[in-house]
Amino acid sequence: MSKINQTPTEKVVKEGNEYLRVNMSGKDYYLPFRVLAGKKVAFLDISGQVSLNEAAADDIVDMLDEAGVEFDTILNPVSKSNALAHAIALRWNKRKGTDIGYTVVARKNSEGNKVQAVYRSVTTPRDQVMSLTDDDAEFIKGKRVLVVDDVYGGGGTTKGLMELADKAGAIVAAHAVIAVEAGVELPKGIFYLFTLPLGE
Repeated sequence: MSKINQTPTEKVVKEGNEYLRVNMSGKDYYLPFRVLAGKKVAFLDISGQVSLNEAAADDIVDMLDEAGVEFDTILNPVSKSNALAHAIALRWNKRKGTDIGYTVVARKNSEGNKVQAVYRSVTTPRDQVMSLTDDDAEFIKGKRVLVVDDVYGGGGTTKGLMELADKAGAIVAAHAVIAVEAGVELPKGIFYLFTLPLGE
């Protein structure tokens, strides 16, 4: 079932611009509203956002631990979610006494890789290919993986990640994102901190 951690959010106006104020791990972050795929939505860009990624990882780990989730490694799409996956792994090791020393990144190419999936994301509305290196596919075989991404929107990236995990013989233990877009149908079992509302 879907899980919402009650992360406080509020629409605010600063210097004439509309933002979504989000409180994660006791800190406020301001997400600007942008037009994506014809809709004005609160825009979460985690690239290079050290503090935001750390705060989100704190709250995601709390949520997963409270729900009794257990996993052996993390699978995420290249490259924005790399820092988030890293932060979650470090916190999970400290919290649970585990030894996740390696996470798996689904790459945007297929050259020579046997495990592939075709997907389409909201931000790039054309078919793309993601794949696992043969070594990564072998590494996650039989392991419980946590699928991690920044935002759940149209579901294309998630379907691609799930297909890769299935083809590699991994077990998806849980699926966690920082936020979901308002108005989208959510997959069962997704964990997320807050909803990105539509702007006016």
